[in-house]
Amino acid sequence: MAKSKKDKVKNKALSSGSLDTHLAVKSFFNAGKAADVDETLMKAGIQRHRLSVLLDDDEIGQAAETRLDALLGAPYRLEPNDTPEAKLLTQELNEWFVELATCAHNALFFGYSVQEAIYEQKDTHIGLQWIGEKPMEWFEPKNDGRLIYRSESGYEGEVDQTIKFFLTRRKSSYKQPYGKALLASLYWLFFFKQNGFKFWAKFLERFGTPILLGKVKDGDDEDIQAMNNALLSAHAQSVVSIDAEDDVEVLGVAQGTAGSSFETFNTEIKRQIQKLILGQTLTSGTDNSGSRALGQIHENVRKDKLKSDIRMITPTIQAVINALCELNQWSKHKIIIGDEKSLETDKAERDVKLKNAGANLTPQYFQREYSLKDGDVAEVAPQSDTKVTPAFSAIPKRAFSFKADMQGIDLNQQEVDDMVDDIDKTLFSESELLKVVETVKDTSELQEKLYSLMSGESVERFNATMARALYLFDVIGYVQRSK
Repeated sequence: MAKSKKDKVKNKALSSGSLDTHLAVKSFFNAGKAADVDETLMKAGIQRHRLSVLLDDDEIGQAAETRLDALLGAPYRLEPNDTPEAKLLTQELNEWFVELATCAHNALFFGYSVQEAIYEQKDTHIGLQWIGEKPMEWFEPKNDGRLIYRSESGYEGEVDQTIKFFLTRRKSSYKQPYGKALLASLYWLFFFKQNGFKFWAKFLERFGTPILLGKVKDGDDEDIQAMNNALLSAHAQSVVSIDAEDDVEVLGVAQGTAGSSFETFNTEIKRQIQKLILGQTLTSGTDNSGSRALGQIHENVRKDKLKSDIRMITPTIQAVINALCELNQWSKHKIIIGDEKSLETDKAERDVKLKNAGANLTPQYFQREYSLKDGDVAEVAPQSDTKVTPAFSAIPKRAFSFKADMQGIDLNQQEVDDMVDDIDKTLFSESELLKVVETVKDTSELQEKLYSLMSGESVERFNATMARALYLFDVIGYVQRSK
């Protein structure tokens, strides 16, 4: 009597169920890890670290590189930056910043990333010998902030996150301590794109070369075989010879409809991928048109994404700096990534216009508006021994002048009078100057006469007196013309 299949299955399970086998240890290790509650990964049936295959896609990889390149191109500095320790820390950052930022930025795509640091004694300080990303499947972030390491040999324990390991998470929560993986949201777009290309490749393979249909009229088996041979030869040589009564027909599909459908499908998939990684971009809906407003929106979204990435990786890099400061017994230093306190062009142009208009901007204003420190702006003391010649601009310097308004004095004459007050009004009184003006015929004669009378005076005095005389000359001429 044959044994039942149930007994065979039972014996087989018992024979391979030893706990000292590699598979059993690995199963026990995986059983102790909390389940990933990401619904996309659960429906797709894949593990989180397997999402790395999505980065091999040309569209996803290119968009991911665009965000990473923007982050790596952002400037960074330390505060304070004028200490000897800051110079040593800057040397370490210049050497390892790309590795630090790249590994921390992977948390954007996978939800979390873990870096390990190895230190060495250098000439004057303890520095980094190596720092890099470790396989994320070795670690389990907890919702209380702890980081658990599990090896396949069965070891399990909490790791140090102050000196040795550095965890970066994106949008983590109590329910999902692993963080939100951007590649998980891209999984179905990647899935449909890959299968769409497979379908298109099979379609081209089948219908890219037309199918030849041969018809043999009243033929026997030999005639049919001869037609088959002729059709096979036509595919290789593009030429077929048939009898006059036979017929060859080309079968195919409407290439235009099939091609446009796939193009629409592929374009929409690309737009969705770019929108998800890069945000609202010009290529996500305005391929054939554009404007300055759309370009400004694109630029603003790009800056917002960059700021978001900077905020995500800054705590990780700051933790590395804190570790170096602690190992070397240095004071705390803060890293600033991005152009937080850069010169604002619009505000600077406004201040230049205010300065040109005569506004005196104080050092306190620059410190407040541009985040400068004491000593960055030097106060220039006015030089008392230098006399500035007033400019003749005919611009009123006072809001209201009762005398000028009642007497109908022109703005030019009013300004000349104000300037002459500071020079010397005793040189020519109004009556003396009027006598000089009444004895001349034109402005050339007036200039020559005043020059002869004021040969020993300065140029400023002569210009002021000449301006007063010209005004009187115009008034006298106006009165004579009125008569």
